[in-house]
Amino acid sequence: MKRFVFGLLFAGTAAVTAACGRAGDGTEAPQAHIFGGEKNLLEEIQEEGKLVIGISADYAPFAFTVEGEDGSEEYRGSDIELGKYMGEQLGVQVEFREMDMEDCLEAVKAGTVDMVLLGMLPEAGRLGYVDFTDPYYQPGRQVLLIEKAQKSVYTELEDFEGKSVAAQYGTLQAQLVIEQLTKSYMELVDTVSEGIEMLNNGRVDAVALDEQATDDILKEYSSLTLASVELEYEQEGVVGGVVEREPEFLAAVNQVMDQVREDGLYLEWMDAAIQQAAAVSSIPEASPQGSSAASPAVGSD
Repeated sequence: MKRFVFGLLFAGTAAVTAACGRAGDGTEAPQAHIFGGEKNLLEEIQEEGKLVIGISADYAPFAFTVEGEDGSEEYRGSDIELGKYMGEQLGVQVEFREMDMEDCLEAVKAGTVDMVLLGMLPEAGRLGYVDFTDPYYQPGRQVLLIEKAQKSVYTELEDFEGKSVAAQYGTLQAQLVIEQLTKSYMELVDTVSEGIEMLNNGRVDAVALDEQATDDILKEYSSLTLASVELEYEQEGVVGGVVEREPEFLAAVNQVMDQVREDGLYLEWMDAAIQQAAAVSSIPEASPQGSSAASPAVGSD
């Protein structure tokens, strides 16, 4: 897996700290960096050696909390891993500040955080608060994996009526099955491998997956194929938000985003986050924030 650094950035080992969006006495958090000087934001972050990221830690699998060994709350999730990776690539420490979504947007507008990672869709109304990064997570086509011998049986979504369809807990696929296969029986599984095993054993009739996850599966299992019909989904990429009018910082962030996407890192982080969240039963909400379009979302029995 490729690693890279920016030539213009100083080298360093990234560390991660956690902090609240407000001080312990309830006062507002301090300014992340001083604006209005001769340095741009990227230079200030480099000089201080710290990147401040706003998160809303109640949106698994993007960001959520677990209890650490010492009883303290620790942040987990695919956006948390992205934030850590961002710090590593920029050669700075990362400080996460937790608050609700609207406060996060206000914070980046006010400059009390440098950027936000919120599992967020690029809605036009948010441009007054942030500049959007390039998308770092883009769901693919939402497909149904079936036995190759059943290819001619499943040509319409209605053909799955009364059938069992497996979907991984806490994913987009689980929500789409709930919404679109209303007369099917959904089997929630903790891992994709579990769903594939159930399909091979005849315990389910199909597995709902992102097409991006099917290449290796189809190579390994010659008896499986994709149904000619797929689940409907209007694709929208998930983006981050950075302080407005800081082109140097935005360009540096986008370079990391591009590398994350090229290496497939975010999909790895999301897979791990879904399993972690399922293990602690902490997936209260997982749609991209502020959108009616589905993204990784909670399933139900």
